[in-house]
Amino acid sequence: MPVLRQRFPEWVALAAGALGTLLACIAAVGALVADNILVPVTVPESSVGDVVGPVTAALRIAEPTAGERLWTFAPSLVLAVQVAVVGLLLFRVVRSLRTGDPFAPANARRVWACAVVVLVGGLLAAALRTFGHRSAVAAAGAPDLEAVVDLPVVAAVLGLGLAAAAEFLRRGAALREDVRGLV
Repeated sequence: MPVLRQRFPEWVALAAGALGTLLACIAAVGALVADNILVPVTVPESSVGDVVGPVTAALRIAEPTAGERLWTFAPSLVLAVQVAVVGLLLFRVVRSLRTGDPFAPANARRVWACAVVVLVGGLLAAALRTFGHRSAVAAAGAPDLEAVVDLPVVAAVLGLGLAAAAEFLRRGAALREDVRGLV
């Protein structure tokens, strides 16, 4: 029983990474086989009822081409790779905690790598989504529509939080080296 309790956090980290990767892959496959694609767009000037000015709507693309499907598939694929890499790195951090030394220099590097993967992956997925939406709007032949651009705020906040945690671990490792032998 103590072995099970000792390894429980490792199994939770591994299961969370695997489940996240599986769900992202399912979303990616769903984008490939969808009957239609919904693209958020902004209509610059509208006079629908009492609403005057720009309006956000969804452009429905029936029977999307292979290229449009790939543009929709790519951000989900990036997310799946991102979740797998971050899950593996965090699993290795949790596994190293068994030694009772959370301030190992390797943990700081792993958490820093997680921060970079989250930031770069979030930006890459957002860029792919934006280019895909712009190409779908251009292919629809509607010059008055503009694709909605979403900034990866969640990825930025999470990446910056992981970077702060990595710096905390790095300084803890440096402090541990400074006081080694004194205590």
